[in-house]
Amino acid sequence: MPLGLELVGRAVMRRARRGLFAGKEVKFGNKVSEDGGNKTRRMWKPNVQYKRLYSFALDKFIQFRVTTYALRCIDKVGGIDEYLLHTPEKKLDSDVGLVWKGRIQEALRAQSANAGSAAAGTVPAAGSS
Repeated sequence: MPLGLELVGRAVMRRARRGLFAGKEVKFGNKVSEDGGNKTRRMWKPNVQYKRLYSFALDKFIQFRVTTYALRCIDKVGGIDEYLLHTPEKKLDSDVGLVWKGRIQEALRAQSANAGSAAAGTVPAAGSS
């Protein structure tokens, strides 16, 4: 069973599970001709781009398939780290997103542990002068 499949309660297209689509999916509808009103079925696909996004927590670039809507969402919250950390897993709908979310959380925990141990080592003892 793919990672995170049990977390998603609805069907998500497999292509979206391999990138950050921010809920965008293929839509279907009709193209209506101007003259006779004839209807022709068509589909609208999400605008997917391959982008390298910089993670400050990991201090490296991460390559994603990402929709332009997801890019705007990422810019709005302040970066890929904040987007992945603050987006609920059910709304993320992405195996790749869940994997990187876990890696970012681990990196932030390690950074806070290192900062805590470094701060504890520099604090003078209460009885010393």
